[in-house]
Amino acid sequence: MAGRDLRALFSTNDRRLEAGEAFTNRQLQWELVAAALTGHLRHTADPAFDVEDLEAPRDNVMVFHGVGGIGKTTLSRKLEAALAGTEHRPAQWGEPSWAAERILPVRIDLARSAGTSFEDLVLTIRAALSTLGRPLPAFDVALRHYWEAQHPGEKLEEHLRRGGLASRFGQAMPQQMQSAMADVAQALLLPGTVGTAIGQLTGSLVRALRERRQTVRALARCARLADLLEAEPDMEALSFYPHLLAWELAQLPPDKKVTPVILLDTFEDVGDRTHRDLERLIQRVVWLMPNCFFVITGRSRLQWADPALQGQLDYTGAAAWPGLAAPASAIPTARTAAATTWGRGRQVLVGDFTDRAVNVGVTRWGGA
Repeated sequence: MAGRDLRALFSTNDRRLEAGEAFTNRQLQWELVAAALTGHLRHTADPAFDVEDLEAPRDNVMVFHGVGGIGKTTLSRKLEAALAGTEHRPAQWGEPSWAAERILPVRIDLARSAGTSFEDLVLTIRAALSTLGRPLPAFDVALRHYWEAQHPGEKLEEHLRRGGLASRFGQAMPQQMQSAMADVAQALLLPGTVGTAIGQLTGSLVRALRERRQTVRALARCARLADLLEAEPDMEALSFYPHLLAWELAQLPPDKKVTPVILLDTFEDVGDRTHRDLERLIQRVVWLMPNCFFVITGRSRLQWADPALQGQLDYTGAAAWPGLAAPASAIPTARTAAATTWGRGRQVLVGDFTDRAVNVGVTRWGGA
């Protein structure tokens, strides 16, 4: 009976009737996302935008929250498909103003049943960026350094294959990382490519960066790279590596520019409200990647704008997250999309109903 509407099935004696689910009543949620993403693109295109500014307020996140079963995961999947291309976008959603921009949707399921670790989250984002067709050397060197320390003897390629990332994004990521290693080794005049000599490579690179050598002048523009490579390559360090990804994205030539939209679904499974270790790491990713846009779906509102969480999370308060700090009375629903001021009220309650359709879908009847 998988895929059947049991309520419909048990409402009639006619066994010929079939029921199916149709995705409806989400146009205004799409308008919210489209308008917020338009504002994000405008902000990141401003010459004054600095991807390395760690103190500027963040407005690169949008939250859809509501009770379980209301359709948040379905919405997340539909948004991913719609952002991937016109052919996957419902006609009634219309053409967004940023249609000419290159958008890269990356959906990550955080449900406990999915078994997604923080390490998997970072790897998924990097694997998705392999579609750019080029190495991301600042991040790739740091990630290889981390991998060799935390997974000695385990090939990254095999890990990606087991986790399904290779089938989802292809095999380009390990090749691009190896290319980055070889290019850096050549710039440092080290023999061979690298392989097991990753420790030698990172040590030589740090010295070259500290000495401001011309051979690594491109990487030297990343102000915090040397500090990250000198840090112990553990999970804490890994959580800061997304800053390197954001920096690499900012260096892309105009014909390669892309804006990742990272959809984090089932956020309620990240942890409880007293143990926020994983939430702290994920929040760090959002903060350190201000040129990426995040769409979070979960059962509860994000509490990041609550100053009482200082100490549990790195970045808290209304000044840090102005869009997440709107009072309950100002939280928009899909019905108030047209009146929403972008940059405020970025937490959207999913749960409004219309007279014509339920929130997730409508029943479609037809003879057998």
